[in-house]
Amino acid sequence: MSERLPALPLRDFPYDRFGVRKAHVLDEIARPRPRLSPRRRVALAVLVALVAIGTATAATTSWLRGSPAPRAVVEDFGSYTPQLGFHPEPGRAVLVAEDGDVALYATTNAEGTYCLVASAPWKRPDKLPDGGTCVPRAEAAAPFIAGLVGASPDSMVIAGRTTSRGARTVRFTDSRGESITRPIGSSGFFVAHVHVSGSPCANGDWSPTFTVLDANGRELTHTKVVLGRAAQLGVCAFSWP
Repeated sequence: MSERLPALPLRDFPYDRFGVRKAHVLDEIARPRPRLSPRRRVALAVLVALVAIGTATAATTSWLRGSPAPRAVVEDFGSYTPQLGFHPEPGRAVLVAEDGDVALYATTNAEGTYCLVASAPWKRPDKLPDGGTCVPRAEAAAPFIAGLVGASPDSMVIAGRTTSRGARTVRFTDSRGESITRPIGSSGFFVAHVHVSGSPCANGDWSPTFTVLDANGRELTHTKVVLGRAAQLGVCAFSWP
């Protein structure tokens, strides 16, 4: 079974009311009044802090969660060529998944989907920026997506996302049939650093079945994805997410 993750509803004050409430509190502080008791001063200070926190929370509310991306990643997303059809929002970039020394970052875009940047030993955003990869709406709306986001002569970086509730790990096979299991990171994303020897399409298409598992190892959903399509002389034509 596969389900889409609903957007989290906004709670408490609507976003446009935080500014009004903050202005009201500051006005109350500035207004001349009798000297406040220590207890009232503490209560008022707490109220100001809560309003400020609420304003910041409302401004960053999003389905995309994770620790803030480093400056190099933000700048990498900022270098994306808009003529390709997407407008990433670099300031929202966050770390969503890791596999050893490989990291996957994501950010939303003006088109309503998301973009990805992979950081690997041979391709760090501060040394070799590429603008990232943005996912079209049809693919982003799918319950599962996977594809290649980076490669070197002896390894590949496979990344994707699942919308299955309770997903904890994803399992698939490399081009030699060896099983690979990786944890699901933030917001349903995962990344896998896969070592290869020779062409992954030496024996035909590389089209593993990705199985999404819950915390108890129970299958939630499975999807077959063609990662590499065999071309002439065993050469692969790879699929991006």
